[in-house]
Amino acid sequence: MDQELATRLDFDIFVHEFVKPVTGEPEDVFFDNLFDSVPTNGCESAMYEAFADAINTRAVLSGSLLVATHSPHDNRDATENKAGCGMYSAGSSAVIDRRTDWSTIEVTVECETGYEDDPDALDVVVEEVASYPILSRSRKGLIAQITTTSSLVSKYQLVTHHFTILLLGEYARVAMSDRAGIIYSSQVNYKANPAKLGRVLWCLSHASPEARGHDPSAVRIHRDSPEYDAMVAWKTKILPVDDHAREVFVETLREDYPWYKLTVGCEDGPRDFLVAKPTYVAPELIGRGTHGFVAYNVGDSKRPFVYLKDCWRVVHGPSKQEGEILAYLNSKGVRYIPTLLCHGDVPGQETVAHKIWQRVNASPDKRLIKTNQHYRLVVNEVGKPIYEFSNGKQLVKLITECMFAHKEAYDKAKVIHRDISAGNLLMVPVGKTTKGGTIYRGLLTHWELSKRIDERNLKPRNPDRAGTWQYMSVNALNLPSKEIDVADDLESFLYVLIWCAIRYLPHNCPDVGHFMYYFFDDSETTNYQEYSCGLLKRLAVEAGYLLTSMQKRVVFLREPPRIAVSTAAAPHESAFVAAATPTLDNEPSTPPSTPPAHAPSSALVYSSASSLDIPEKDQHPVHLIVTELLQRFMMYYKLQANTGKHVKPVVIAEDVDELYGLDAAVRFDTGTDEGEAASFSHEMIPAHERGNITKAVNTHRAFGELLMSFPNNKMVGWPENDRLADQLDPAYRPDKEDKTREKRPRHEDKPANSDSKPFRSDTSKT
Repeated sequence: MDQELATRLDFDIFVHEFVKPVTGEPEDVFFDNLFDSVPTNGCESAMYEAFADAINTRAVLSGSLLVATHSPHDNRDATENKAGCGMYSAGSSAVIDRRTDWSTIEVTVECETGYEDDPDALDVVVEEVASYPILSRSRKGLIAQITTTSSLVSKYQLVTHHFTILLLGEYARVAMSDRAGIIYSSQVNYKANPAKLGRVLWCLSHASPEARGHDPSAVRIHRDSPEYDAMVAWKTKILPVDDHAREVFVETLREDYPWYKLTVGCEDGPRDFLVAKPTYVAPELIGRGTHGFVAYNVGDSKRPFVYLKDCWRVVHGPSKQEGEILAYLNSKGVRYIPTLLCHGDVPGQETVAHKIWQRVNASPDKRLIKTNQHYRLVVNEVGKPIYEFSNGKQLVKLITECMFAHKEAYDKAKVIHRDISAGNLLMVPVGKTTKGGTIYRGLLTHWELSKRIDERNLKPRNPDRAGTWQYMSVNALNLPSKEIDVADDLESFLYVLIWCAIRYLPHNCPDVGHFMYYFFDDSETTNYQEYSCGLLKRLAVEAGYLLTSMQKRVVFLREPPRIAVSTAAAPHESAFVAAATPTLDNEPSTPPSTPPAHAPSSALVYSSASSLDIPEKDQHPVHLIVTELLQRFMMYYKLQANTGKHVKPVVIAEDVDELYGLDAAVRFDTGTDEGEAASFSHEMIPAHERGNITKAVNTHRAFGELLMSFPNNKMVGWPENDRLADQLDPAYRPDKEDKTREKRPRHEDKPANSDSKPFRSDTSKT
């Protein structure tokens, strides 16, 4: 959370802005001595209990109660975070269980007894580095506390904003958070002036649900409603086997999550969709706040299930709705992308924190905070994440098809995606093989950051650089103002391949979490204001192959190592233990009729220390692809360094060929177009010819030829059951304080910030 996005207002001004008067407000005398029994030091649990008792005994609230829930956390929340106290409706389970319930909490109350001597802690700025304010540890902690609780409310509820009350000893502050930032009040002594805080709680309780942050276009579905019955009926309906969309929808019908009827304001009038547990939730408060749902399309028997995206899109300059972009791409016949059903802004729902920030921070030296507009998009396709691929061969095919969508958008519509990431590549079931297996095709989604080529010289749509930090090219990371071009997005496709392979395919990397942090999340900074490419990604394009932070080569293998050779690995590179290969539901690849040239050894015994000794026959085809592409990008960046300027992309119109079939990779023309580099052979390019391949990363053709040549080449001999269980420890957290290098978070999906560094802004991606 960027400290610039937390703005202070005088308490009375805050109340005037956000806590609207309600008819029948009591006189100040009603609140006299309200908080006399609340302790201001010692045990925080006693403070929560006394504060809740004081409000409930005086009957300050209407239809709600303050409940102290400082001990048990919400059972659904893996982070085990809890609200110390909260306002709940009288019918909430939290009232009976005294357990935090993020899906029904109305106002969060947090107490801190360690601030008796530092009530101004939230206002302290220690110093400025390059005009960038560095926060005190105490202020960062308080902002993080507000951010964490508000994020969890936004995870389990569809809200426009949320209120938090902070009790710091005998002082109180009130905060309002939305998708653009946090606005908090100056402190007030609630013991000496109980009416000020008491009236805030009275007004919030008596106000309309919308005033407390409830979205009127998201109506909760209850058990006794016809919508509930219609949704539950799908559990027992007999439908064709392998109905993926229906299966996922039924899985989301969790009784411990709120269900909603969402209204989408389409061009032909509003349409209602029924949703339950989201399939995806952006974990951070500030940003687009995307929720993804498999939705019941009410009234459409032919396509009952669709994908609904609920988000807060950035409004900046010539920004366009994603639905507008998809409609244009669909009209141009671009394949392997979602098919638009309907879309629209939610009327009257725009963030307000940006307006307060702009009013308080009028200095021209400050960057503008982003404005977010609530928006919904519905598309026909319901896909799976690409990391659910069955084997390495299928993974390469899916990425190739998504790259083909990128090519068609560029050629047919003159649109470049600019946000290639693992989360934006899906796999969609499209048919069956002759043996009954499921055929999947790639789907390139999330086009909201895309841009027409002829708009490149216009004012940027977004004040931040475009893309998802983990997958951005080295050039895009090091040159924030650089326009994203074809080479950047193609490099991002390579990083998606590496991301999937390092987690789910065999290799000799001893510590997946450590590698992923330093390759994907790491960054470098000198002034806490500008961030550039981290360690391992930079080393990869400099060396032309993958390295660990100990500069040992990473090799993808045809099967897992049986035994780790090295027993004296670095602490973060402990001995590698092979994961068990799961049974795959999908039909395996057909093996070649004769043993391939790359048949693996009967037992692989490799550690990262012996990577240079691994023979090619034991290397996975994905390793050959990754290495070849890294070699090409290495030469590309060397040419850039030698010329002292960015290598411009080759802009051409490339013909589009037919597909082989539903389960085949894309076929690329092998001719040579004027202005384009000659096509490269499907064989690995000899080292002495690599001076020519710098142009290869600028065109879809050469990049695609390399990808498609492997799945279609029977001599490669793809392993059939090479997918492993996820090799990233689920308990691994890249934001722990023992990290010595600053992390640049990815847009929408970044972890919490470490206390050792200042807060920074969202990287804008999605």
